[in-house]
Amino acid sequence: MRIVVDILIGGAILGAVYSLIAVGLNLQYGVTRILNVAHGDFLMIGAYLAYFCVTLLGMNAYSSIVIIGPAMFIIGYLIYSVVLRRMVKTSRSGEDLEFRSLLLCFGLSFVIQNFAMAIWTANYRGYETHSLGLLTIAGVDFEMNRIVIAAISVAINIALFLVLKFTRFGVAMRATVDQPVGSQLVGINIFTVCAISFSLGIVLAAWAGILLSILSPTINPFMGAPYTVIALVLVILAGIGSFKGNIVGGFVIGYLVYITLRVIHPSLTLVMVYGVLILVLIIKPKGLFAR
Repeated sequence: MRIVVDILIGGAILGAVYSLIAVGLNLQYGVTRILNVAHGDFLMIGAYLAYFCVTLLGMNAYSSIVIIGPAMFIIGYLIYSVVLRRMVKTSRSGEDLEFRSLLLCFGLSFVIQNFAMAIWTANYRGYETHSLGLLTIAGVDFEMNRIVIAAISVAINIALFLVLKFTRFGVAMRATVDQPVGSQLVGINIFTVCAISFSLGIVLAAWAGILLSILSPTINPFMGAPYTVIALVLVILAGIGSFKGNIVGGFVIGYLVYITLRVIHPSLTLVMVYGVLILVLIIKPKGLFAR
């Protein structure tokens, strides 16, 4: 009974975090068709910024979300404007944009990683967070910090859903995805929509990095690569631009990874993730919730 409760609660916590890790990439790819394989590196930057907010400014790691979010939005907007905007405008088709953005973002990933290593070194960093105690469910103890992080992840996903569903800008984003030419005919600047969507994806990645830095004292310039893989697998599993699929896929991967961690062997977690990717590509390559 204890192991069942552990898997049910622990898998749900991990799934909530994974859904937040992937939702930024799904938003970017769904709206702009940019395949941002540097996604995990922006997560890494968010973790570093949280570390410096805690160690240098004496802030609480959770409250650093308020400062880091706007800063990462500006960084994302500048990267899109300087590096990606011209490529988006000159691409002949969605497939052409995907291929070109894949190559460009690979280069961007190497630049970010090596820049981070040059200024912050490759040493592991971490900080101590204030313990919120333990929550005992059916004889199994769970750290309250993990539960709070899962709740924040769910809250961010719900807030994003409400923005996409009920705000004017959310409607413009969905129109840009469905009918880019028609959107321009009714006055929507799709390039501005793409820039803001890309920047929001960077913010979401950074917020995921902040939450992960609370869980694990292993911040380093190369920590983002495994999370990029997880995000890509979730995007493929969910279906491009599927918000519902992203949530469901996050919990599916979360449970599979947690079962692997607790029951099989921790070293096989990425093997499990790649196995899911292969199965999805074979059985349903457009994703579970693709239209």
